[in-house]
Amino acid sequence: MRIEGVAKQKKSMNYQDALKKLTSVNQSQLLDYYDELTVEQKKHLLTQIDQIDLDTLKIQQQLLKQPEQQVLQELSPFPHPPVSGNPIDFARGKEMIADGSMGCLIVAGGQGTRLRANGPKGTFPITPQEHKSLFQLFAEKTAAAGRQAKRILPLAIMTSPSNHLETVTFFQEHHFFGLDPQQVSFFSQGTLPILDEAGDLFLESKETLATGPDGNGLALHHFFQSGLWSAWYQQGVRALNFIVIDNPLADPFDAELLGYHQRCHNDITIKCVSRKHAQEKVGILAQLKQKTVVVEYSELPKSLADDTQPDGSLLFTYANISLFCFSMDFIKKMAQNPALMPLHKAFKAVSFLDNNGQTQQPTKPIAWKFETFIFDLLPIAEKVSALLYPRDQCFSPLKNYDGDDSIATVRKALQNNDRRVFSEVTGLPCGAKLCEIPQGFYYPTPEFLKEWFS
Repeated sequence: MRIEGVAKQKKSMNYQDALKKLTSVNQSQLLDYYDELTVEQKKHLLTQIDQIDLDTLKIQQQLLKQPEQQVLQELSPFPHPPVSGNPIDFARGKEMIADGSMGCLIVAGGQGTRLRANGPKGTFPITPQEHKSLFQLFAEKTAAAGRQAKRILPLAIMTSPSNHLETVTFFQEHHFFGLDPQQVSFFSQGTLPILDEAGDLFLESKETLATGPDGNGLALHHFFQSGLWSAWYQQGVRALNFIVIDNPLADPFDAELLGYHQRCHNDITIKCVSRKHAQEKVGILAQLKQKTVVVEYSELPKSLADDTQPDGSLLFTYANISLFCFSMDFIKKMAQNPALMPLHKAFKAVSFLDNNGQTQQPTKPIAWKFETFIFDLLPIAEKVSALLYPRDQCFSPLKNYDGDDSIATVRKALQNNDRRVFSEVTGLPCGAKLCEIPQGFYYPTPEFLKEWFS
């Protein structure tokens, strides 16, 4: 097991250093309650102040002053991608996985708050019958893919500062769900300051700066900086499969995607699905100035979201589902220059310290959060293409407690997919009862099938 925590400090910052740094950017209000803090609280606050990147802060403040750019009218539909199901790509991808050419990165920095659960989202019990957690499900997928490949496959998990320790502890307490601890690596994403309406830094509590995760757009940067890129590259890994923890239908070692990626010599290969309807809360794939881009549903004008072709189908047909295959060489080139990633802002309800020194939790937005998105790497890449998959085989996001993209819809999707795979592998119906199959059915080996049929 390899664990990379939050960025290490070169030297502990003292009060005078902090005051000088903050005064240079007119933000000394962060030290208003310093004299009331304990020694440990002072150390915590000074560490956070030390981590503030002043150049990034200036970019954040400038972003608040800039008018929204209106270039979406120049968007054009993404060209029709090939449909998955190519046996040659699949066979080639299996060979490459067996050769150790692929590793998987799971982005898992979120909490289970919207699911009304405490702790990291990956610890949420999601399977319909055995109630396996998302982490367990992906660990079992990785183990099954490794048995098929006849090798230990590398798995990395990106946490956040708020759930890093809990995530590592969860794996340790469950003995890594059967994985070799040495094949699992953990590293944390970073944070960015949250700014108030005036563009100033503020405190969440007397000893804590208001911050938020820096987004999945810097995942490859943190992966590289952790040392994992170098370690994996030396092992022979040449492609990274990128998945998110809240999509339990994601395949951490997708052989066809890898085979297609290699055949096309891509920097990035996108795994996409067709949009269900115009109001679906997914980003769309499009082209802008001959470059591939993704536009988030929240940033897409209704006129474009609803636009149709002559046959009545959506003009912007394809949805981004945050599943990508990255070339390791491309990762190295991009990860060493994180400034290439633009920041996105969102006005949110966040905790803040009021004038009486009390932490308040508003229900209405009061401050600006900033984050990076992984899809902003697409227009930077030289060679990008997509592969279209059936939605029911690869995409059922767990976002809400009930309603759309909820616990119930995800469990139904898992059960339906298990039924499909069981029938395809065995030629037998799954039956009317609740169906939950071992992940070995998704990566079948002769030994597994012999044991199951015996």
